[in-house]
Amino acid sequence: MVSSISRAVQRCANWPVVLAALVGLAGCVAGLAWRRSRLEGMELDTEGWYTPEEAAALLDALEGLEGDATLLYAITALTIDMLFPVCYGLLLAVLLFRLFPGGAPLYLLPPTTALADMLENATVAALALSHDGTPSALAWPAAVFTLAKWVLTVATLAAVVAGAALRLRAALRR
Repeated sequence: MVSSISRAVQRCANWPVVLAALVGLAGCVAGLAWRRSRLEGMELDTEGWYTPEEAAALLDALEGLEGDATLLYAITALTIDMLFPVCYGLLLAVLLFRLFPGGAPLYLLPPTTALADMLENATVAALALSHDGTPSALAWPAAVFTLAKWVLTVATLAAVVAGAALRLRAALRR
């Protein structure tokens, strides 16, 4: 399985794919910034951890905003926020693939992070769409996916920094 993922990442390690992912990433960042401003910064996916009661309180607060903020949150979680992990996952996987050629398969970290992010987005959308003013047990898996996303994000960024430092060290020794 690792070798098939390696081949897929290698096929994506070219300028047209990287450029498309960068354009997609820029569009997603703009869209998520717009969502953040519309929701006045109230989003579960930026938290490290939350309980069903905290999730319900946030969704209640969203319902107090003008417009249908809860529906906007759900729709953007299933659209913009689903494309975002695809873009950053691809870019970081290609970067790690290039930083560690033939080494440890650290390029698996970004797709794993993206998967956790997408599972988080799906459960957050389900929470928002089913919110009836009471805490939902669905908040527990959403919180687990959120925590996993952030832990994997830190691990991915640490791998990128380590790879860049190793590359710089090797270049300075030449």
